[in-house]
Amino acid sequence: MQEGGTTQLDSSAQALLEIVRQQGMAPLDEVTVEVARAQSNALRAKLQPPTPSVLRVEDGVMHAGDRHIPYRFYRDVPGGHPIPMVLFFHGGGFVLGDLDSHDTVCRLLCKDSGCAVLAVDYRRAPEHKFPAAVNDAVFAMNWVMRHTEVLGVDPDRLALAGDSAGANLATVVALSMKEAGQRPAALQLLLYPVTDQAGDHDSKHRYASGYGLSLAAINYYARQYFSNEAEKQDWRASPLRHGNLAGLPEAQIITAGFDPLVDEAEAYAAKLAAAGVPTILKRFPGQIHGFVSRGGVIPQAQEALDEMTLLLRKRFFQSKG
Repeated sequence: MQEGGTTQLDSSAQALLEIVRQQGMAPLDEVTVEVARAQSNALRAKLQPPTPSVLRVEDGVMHAGDRHIPYRFYRDVPGGHPIPMVLFFHGGGFVLGDLDSHDTVCRLLCKDSGCAVLAVDYRRAPEHKFPAAVNDAVFAMNWVMRHTEVLGVDPDRLALAGDSAGANLATVVALSMKEAGQRPAALQLLLYPVTDQAGDHDSKHRYASGYGLSLAAINYYARQYFSNEAEKQDWRASPLRHGNLAGLPEAQIITAGFDPLVDEAEAYAAKLAAAGVPTILKRFPGQIHGFVSRGGVIPQAQEALDEMTLLLRKRFFQSKG
């Protein structure tokens, strides 16, 4: 199910890398985290396609004891009848990204799939170390399951989704539900997921620099996220290291051929399949990490979203209107 490799970087990826180079941004460890977040969001905004209108977009807050978890809810279907929903976690190395950084992606996913989308603004490092983001993600899933009627969504047609660090959280939520014996989600939609933060996979060195996400950036994010090296071994940080993936929801994993994370992402797909989890692996051979949220420059971003929305429609709308 995986496409073959390639030695050619796609021309759109080359164009994106040139745009980024021309920005002349300082390395992450030479600026404050606030500056890094602002620069990341500003650059991402320049690289995205026009923002589509959606019938209903509402910001809200989940109350989790003494903390509050903001979210953004999207629905493009009129009426109050229950519809499928995607619970979405943004990427950004557990340090960058927020509800605005992935707003266009969430709108496109909502509009093209017919599903509602709820994006979660989980706590980020370095202010909140591991496992704060995981705890927020798991809480968000449980909150959604308690509020399906209010949200107007069908608990039997719920997908977990995210990109990069957000994809890590999505599949860790699925694993956490399994560990707790809870009702599983129906699907996992994982864009170039972080799956093994303790591993030294070859692709981290093949594409260590010059392809957007660098090994230096990966190490920077890890320093912000973890308090010690041992935490990287925890399956909540590195789901590839979980001992038993059997019983997880069907997974669609999309990877990029020139991504430092491609080896661990595809190793996770192989381990899921070996555990009997229905798994679809789609590689975009000439692309780089993060390409799906750069659709203003990279046409294949829409192709990847189309893969996701097609699966959502097949699984959630073939037997139900």
